[in-house]
Amino acid sequence: MKTRRKKAIVGIEAAIVLIAFVIVAAALAFVALNMGLFTTQKSKETIGRGLSEASSAIEVDGAVTGNVSNSAVTGIVIPLKISPGREAVDFSADKTTVRLIVGDTAYEDIYSGVTSYTGSYDIASLMTTVNGTSANATIIFIRGDGDNVLEFGEKALLVINLGTSAGPYTTVTVEVRPPEGAPLTVERMVPPSLPTSGAVDMG
Repeated sequence: MKTRRKKAIVGIEAAIVLIAFVIVAAALAFVALNMGLFTTQKSKETIGRGLSEASSAIEVDGAVTGNVSNSAVTGIVIPLKISPGREAVDFSADKTTVRLIVGDTAYEDIYSGVTSYTGSYDIASLMTTVNGTSANATIIFIRGDGDNVLEFGEKALLVINLGTSAGPYTTVTVEVRPPEGAPLTVERMVPPSLPTSGAVDMG
């Protein structure tokens, strides 16, 4: 009988030790799992931010039109909209910059901000918003809610005065850098055949 009692006590002690090991192992497993989920979430957020910065929040919404004067392109109009799934873009002058390259000549920041406009949308009328001899650019909302922010479903025109005359085969590059995301780069070549004046489709 004494031997049986000793065996029972040893069995209870072994069970207590086993339970303690199971509890400790469960606690460690919970910590490991929790850290794994936390790391996965942080990785997901980092990847999301990386993709956001690598893709542009705006895209070209239609054909780029050139303004022709004396058989040379003097300005261009680029239709813009928000890229699918992206946030709104603030086009205030202190938030967005526009870089222009015409042939071998580069202009670092020619953007002057959003212009209030109520005229017609033909190329000649639009170019009056950036009239002058120096390169400059402005944004005109043709569908918006009255602020400087381009939101999904709205549409804007980036009107650019090249500041020079671009003849046939001249490459014109425009880089629009919004507050967040990658810049939008638009590159077009002036067509080989141009009218004396009017508009030309640059693709």
